Amino acid sequence: MKTISKYYNYLASDSLYGNSIYLMLSTAIMAFFGFFFWIINARLFTPEQVGIATTLISVMTLISSFSLLGLGNGLIRYLPTSERKNKKINTAFTLVGLTSIIITIIYLLFIKIISPSLLFVRENVFFSLLFIIFIAFTSLANLSENIFIAYRSSLYVLLKNTIFSIIKIVLPIFLISLGAYGIFASVGIAMAISFLLSVGFLVRKFNYLIKLIVDTDVVKRIFKFSLGNYAAGFIGGLPAMVLPILITNSIGAKFSAYFYMDMMIINFLYIIPMATSQSLFAEGSYGEMELKTHLKKAIKIISLILIPAIILTLSLGKYVLLAFGRSYSNEGVILLQLLTVSVIFNSINYIIGAIFRIKNMVKELIILGFVNSCLVLFLYMVLIKYGLFGVGIAWMLGQVITSVVSIIMLVKSKYE
Repeated sequence: MKTISKYYNYLASDSLYGNSIYLMLSTAIMAFFGFFFWIINARLFTPEQVGIATTLISVMTLISSFSLLGLGNGLIRYLPTSERKNKKINTAFTLVGLTSIIITIIYLLFIKIISPSLLFVRENVFFSLLFIIFIAFTSLANLSENIFIAYRSSLYVLLKNTIFSIIKIVLPIFLISLGAYGIFASVGIAMAISFLLSVGFLVRKFNYLIKLIVDTDVVKRIFKFSLGNYAAGFIGGLPAMVLPILITNSIGAKFSAYFYMDMMIINFLYIIPMATSQSLFAEGSYGEMELKTHLKKAIKIISLILIPAIILTLSLGKYVLLAFGRSYSNEGVILLQLLTVSVIFNSINYIIGAIFRIKNMVKELIILGFVNSCLVLFLYMVLIKYGLFGVGIAWMLGQVITSVVSIIMLVKSKYE
């Protein structure tokens, strides 16, 4: 027992290990509660309603990601050494909030063309207003996590997302009369509360003062880096965000639901490289002198946790899917296995991406994001005739080729 306690204290005292673990726990809790959230919804709603809800949530994720403008990574990179932290934070919050509102309104205006199955949202004024509000809060809540990471205080990300997950899982039963929109509203309400909680943490623990401003000096300081990261992150994240929409439009909403549940399970695995690479990025932003040491730690912790997790998912994935219903297991198990294998290559991309951010190699980040998205979406169009199996092959091949390209680019950069 003393050995375990001593080992825990060692991990907690190391900033990279400690913050990586908090971020992993945060995402694990979200995925765990999310798992039961979708089990509840699968029992309360039809597959078609679940499919529409996953499409709504995907749209919210897409717009909120677009609205971040790369400022999350900009804050991680420049907030640690800044003497005007509040100005940077307030400028980022203001820009992200306004951008999300504008983009959501534009989306609603063209929803009949972009997502005809979601036209009911625009036809209901109440739904439309809430749609705008929920997406704005989601964008701001996501940005707040980057602020805590920049402060190397990921414990608050864990607290925020735990509250979010608990609230989210309780709400669907009270909103069942809203159908698919009830599922979406459950996520939106929980996200709004979690953002307000984040602001409370910032005010109480980090002397944050709320003010709606756009400081031009701040924008000039971090704009180039943020814009490059924005482009790289948005382009690279397109497949995960748009595939549910494409699947709904091409082979049906129920297949979008099967894909979404598989991706939700895979998020348990993505926790590991994603959290570790974020902590690596934060540590490197305080100084590059120890980058090699931090990199070794990052590879070590990913390997120790990810390999057993992959083996477990490959072995037990089909049984986990049964919790949603037999159709989810029968239709989704092969896709789940393909996505599981691809996490190995995603890990390489995450770590190299963190190194590129630390070294301000924005061009390389954009190239990697472009390569990944083009590959996955092109292969999707070629292989969708094979159903979800084709989607899985497209995803896996995209990650494999992107990881090879990223390694080549990293090696090449050392000789320039």
